[in-house]
Amino acid sequence: MNIHKATMLMRMAVDREAIKGMYKTYGILKEDQAFNMMKYVKMLASMQKGEKIMKHEGKYIISTFMPPFPSEPFYTNMRAVKEPRGIFTQQIYGKRSAPISSYLSITHKCPNNCIYCSAKTGQAERELTTEQWIRVIKDLQDMKTSIIGLTGGEPLVREDIFEIVKAVDPRSTAMLFTSGFNLTPERARELKKNGLFSIGISLDSHDREVHNQNRRDEQAFDMALTALQNARQAGLYVMAQTVALKANLEKDQLFKLFKLAGDHGAHEVKLLEPILSGKLLNEEKLDQILYGTADRKKLIDIQHKANQVKALPKISTFAYTESEAKFGCGAGTQHAYISANGDLYPCDFVPMSFGNVTENSIKVLWQEMNAVMGIPKIGCFAQRINREVYRKAEGNLPLDKEQSTEICLNNRSEKFPQYYRELQ
Repeated sequence: MNIHKATMLMRMAVDREAIKGMYKTYGILKEDQAFNMMKYVKMLASMQKGEKIMKHEGKYIISTFMPPFPSEPFYTNMRAVKEPRGIFTQQIYGKRSAPISSYLSITHKCPNNCIYCSAKTGQAERELTTEQWIRVIKDLQDMKTSIIGLTGGEPLVREDIFEIVKAVDPRSTAMLFTSGFNLTPERARELKKNGLFSIGISLDSHDREVHNQNRRDEQAFDMALTALQNARQAGLYVMAQTVALKANLEKDQLFKLFKLAGDHGAHEVKLLEPILSGKLLNEEKLDQILYGTADRKKLIDIQHKANQVKALPKISTFAYTESEAKFGCGAGTQHAYISANGDLYPCDFVPMSFGNVTENSIKVLWQEMNAVMGIPKIGCFAQRINREVYRKAEGNLPLDKEQSTEICLNNRSEKFPQYYRELQ
């Protein structure tokens, strides 16, 4: 264990609010006969394994794939099960009443035209109204969804963005993902005032030309750096989000990115890998773009090394979080995505529609999707099935519910990721 993590754990051990939070979490789970103090210690250890813990506004960010601790959204997540009794058992077998996180693509509009965008294929022109999004948010919160992320497209192009953010009440953590478009100091403060906790700002490279080329916008790099600074000054928890291309998986290059992001206000750098979706479905030389096992291992090693450097931001990667060693892929089990026109997908990168929230309750649609998805998967679900999805859709995405159900049933996982296995 590195010095930074040891220091943060010691701070948590003497933090009155954190201690109260640990007691409250224990109180939620203790009614389950399968739960005991040893399981509790193991659960807490598994949550923080491989993570650099950050503190922001009195709350500890163990992983941004979970709500901050202690907080009402953290307890919301603990209680997000189908039956009021046996909460611990339901949690460790993935029997949830709602996803941990749900990302809402509140618009398909975007000023950028990124080379690996997943949101450009099969998008309908229709978008949900303000009132419809507010109703969806209420329904998700009533289901006990603990993280609600607003994405796109570019969510900051919507004039009602502050109203939509405000609709997320304290039961859930509100997040927003942006290129940094028009994130002035005033707008950042207004987002914070209306309840936004964290913001993810795209930063593809430490190199201005690379970032601008990816975005096809000569102002994109400077806009992103300014947005990071404005968000930090407004009091938001700031993440720089990077799609790390296979050709750029070098420690020295990534460390330059981490330092640049940290110097401009990022608390965390979140590394995503190119996923077989959107525009990449039409690419031919995918072996030069998509990761292999060795590439993911290399990125995870860089993540763990960077997280031992106190001066750098927290580094997180999907390669680690979705691996067998951690939580696995949560598409349709821990996570859900709603497109700009209201279709429910298992995740942002899996263009399968399980129905539309304007025609049926999100609670019903989630339960139907969750039932066919099964348990959390080891490795990215999109990478596994999107070629088949694209072939069956014949280019007309998203795939319909009947064919989506068939693919999901044929690709159910039989083995839980390690986080679950250790607690079972």
